[in-house]
Amino acid sequence: MRRSNGALMPLALSATLLLAATGCGGADTGGDGEILVAAWDTGPGADPLETAAAEFEKANPGVDVTVKKTPYVQYSQTLRRQLSGNRVPDVARMLLGYGDAGNVLVLADKGLITDLSGSPWTKLITGPGAAVTDKDGKTYALPVDSTSIGVFHDPETFEKRGLRVPRTFGDVLAICRETKGTGTAAFALGAQQGSAMGRWAVFALAASTVFADDPRAGERRRKGEITFAGTPGWRRAVERFATMKDEGCFGEDATGVSQEAAARSFGLGKSLMAIAPTATLPLFTGGDPEARPAMFAFPGGDDAAAVRVPSAPVSGLAVPAKARNARLARAFLDFYAENRVRYSEIDDSVPGLLASEDDPGVPEYAAALAPYLTAGRTAPIMDQNWPNPEVGTRLDSGIGKLLLGDRTPEGVLKEMDSAWTPTAP
Repeated sequence: MRRSNGALMPLALSATLLLAATGCGGADTGGDGEILVAAWDTGPGADPLETAAAEFEKANPGVDVTVKKTPYVQYSQTLRRQLSGNRVPDVARMLLGYGDAGNVLVLADKGLITDLSGSPWTKLITGPGAAVTDKDGKTYALPVDSTSIGVFHDPETFEKRGLRVPRTFGDVLAICRETKGTGTAAFALGAQQGSAMGRWAVFALAASTVFADDPRAGERRRKGEITFAGTPGWRRAVERFATMKDEGCFGEDATGVSQEAAARSFGLGKSLMAIAPTATLPLFTGGDPEARPAMFAFPGGDDAAAVRVPSAPVSGLAVPAKARNARLARAFLDFYAENRVRYSEIDDSVPGLLASEDDPGVPEYAAALAPYLTAGRTAPIMDQNWPNPEVGTRLDSGIGKLLLGDRTPEGVLKEMDSAWTPTAP
C-alpha cells in the first residue's frame, strides 16, 4: 500500500468512514488491480483507512491501493477538482449529508458519484444514516464513523463537588447557579469566529425541543414546509441557550474565546462541562493527558423522557462516477464494512453502522449515550440537512451576537431562514 500525503492538518472535528459493496458500477472498466483512494489527512496516529488498504492488499494479491491525502482545509475543493479531472480517484472519503460543496449529497445531486444500492451493507443503514447517505431511493456512501453530541464531564470532579449528572434542563441551570462566581465555569464555551461550540449547544437543546415532538423536522425544513423562526421548538432551543447565558452557565467573554482555548479550560478543570461531539475527545483532553472524561446526554427540557441525542454518521466512503476501477472500489468498501468494528477501535471512533443490533459500538467514555442510540432516542446532526452552508454560518454569528446582547433568539432564527436555499449553491 502506497501513501501519498499532503501536509499535516489539525484534527478534523467531524468524523470517519465505512462500508460498500461489489457489483458492476456504471463507470467500471474492469480495472488493472489498482485503486486510488482520496482522503483528508487526519494528522499523527493510526488511520483506519490506511490499515484497511494494507489488509485489502494482503487479502487480494496483485492489488495495489494508494491512499492519497490532502490537508483537511483544502480537501473539499481538491476533491471537486479531482472529480472532474483526468485522474479521478476510485474511492473518496467524504463528509455525509449536505453542508459543504464536497459533501456526499451535494455531489450526488450533481451526478458526480455512483449509486451503491444493492451493496450488502446498505441493509444495515438505519434512519439517521439514510438521511445523510441516501436520496431518491439510492445509496451513495458507506458510513464509516458516527458522532453523537453530548456533554463531557469529569466524574471525579462531580463527585468531589457533590454534583449529580443533570436529568432535566432545570438541573442544568441549578449547576450553573451553584458555580457562578466561583471562578469555575459550568460550561466551557468558545464563541470566537470559527468555533462550532455554540452551534453544538443549540443542537443539543434542539434535539429535545424540536425533534422529540417532530422527528421529521429536518426533512420538513428541507422541503420548505416549516421555517426555523416559525417552529416553536427552535425558538425554545435558542431561548434556552439565552437563558443559560443569563444564568451564568458560560465563562466571561465567550465571544473572545477560541474553541481550542475553551477546550483547554475544560481539560485544566476551569470548566466543569463541555457540550461537544464524541469525535472531539482529543480536543478536550489536551490540557491534561491523564484526564478521563465521560459523557452524558444533554437534557434540553424538563421532561427526561423527551431527551434526545443528536447522532448520525458523519463521514463515509463513496465511489466517483468516473472511477476507473469501480468494481474493485466497491469490493474495497465491502471489505471495510465487514471489518468496521475493528477499524473503529483503531482511532476510538464510533462505527458508522451499528456494531450489532444492541450495540452501537460507542467507546467506554460515551457509554451513557448508548441507551439513547439503541432505543432510537436520537435527533439528526442538524446542519447535515441544510443544503446551504451559509445557514450554519448565520447560526454561529447569531449566537455570538446573542451573547453580546445584540440579537434576540427570534432574530437569530430569522437570519437562518433568510440564508435558506432548497438546493446547494
